[in-house]
This record gives sequence, C-alpha cells and structure tokens, in this order.
Amino acid sequence: MNKARSKAPSAIELLKKDHDYVRQAYRRFEKMNHADRAALGALVSEVCALLEVHAALEEEIFFPAVREALDEEDLMHEAEIEHEFAKTLIGRLEAMKPADARYAPTFTVLCEYFIHHAKEEETQIFPKAQRRYAGMRELGRKLIERQTALEERP
Repeated sequence: MNKARSKAPSAIELLKKDHDYVRQAYRRFEKMNHADRAALGALVSEVCALLEVHAALEEEIFFPAVREALDEEDLMHEAEIEHEFAKTLIGRLEAMKPADARYAPTFTVLCEYFIHHAKEEETQIFPKAQRRYAGMRELGRKLIERQTALEERP
C-alpha cells in the first residue's frame, strides 16, 4: 500500500470533523448579533452547504458501506430519516432571507437537531462501524474524492 493511501484519514475522522465544525459554527451563531443580516446569512449559508455535502457523503458512501457490517437496520433508517428532516430545514432556510423572523429560529432547530444526530452517530454508529468494518481509511479516501466532486460542481 502506498504511503499516501495509508495516511488517509478514516471515514469516521472526516465525518467527526464536520460534526465539530457545525458545533463550533452554532456556538458562533449563538454569540453573534443576529441583526447583522449579512453575517448571519453568510454563516447559515456556509453551514447549510457543509451539511448538504456531509449528508450526501453519508448517504452515498458511508451508510451503504457500513450498513451490512452493523446489522442495525433501525439505527440506519433513523439516521436516514434524520437526514431527510435536516434537508427540509435547509430547504426552508434557502427559501428565506436573513431578515425573516423565522430565519434564526429555523437555523437553531437545524443545528440542535444536527448536534443530536451527530451525537447518536458518534456514540452508536461510529463505534460499531469502527469495530466491524475494516476499510475505514479506504472509505475515507472515497469520501474525500466525492466531497471534492460535490464542492466543485456549480
């Protein structure tokens, strides 16, 4: 195995990095002046874009790869349903303007929901996947490739 491939981060490391980013962004959101509509809109757009890519990576690559190894259909279905709800909230935010009275509360619900979802993944799915799925670094490489493709699209 070449050195570049062996040093690739695991899929779990990459996904946790996104989880941490959203937690940090939410803390910034809680402290920021919501009357600064430009800053508010920029933060919300940035987080929503990351969440859209994150969800695609999990749905297209991570979940299918670990699903069989986990043998936890209910847990996997729950994660997919949580993604559907997050996408609904993202769609609502994209249709709103930062001046909308429901904009900040909708983002709050999205972040709190995502943080709950991330905690479940980190305490239930990831530990089992780490133990039962041997190809986490290769899966990480696939996530990076797909992430690059998703971020490059217009």
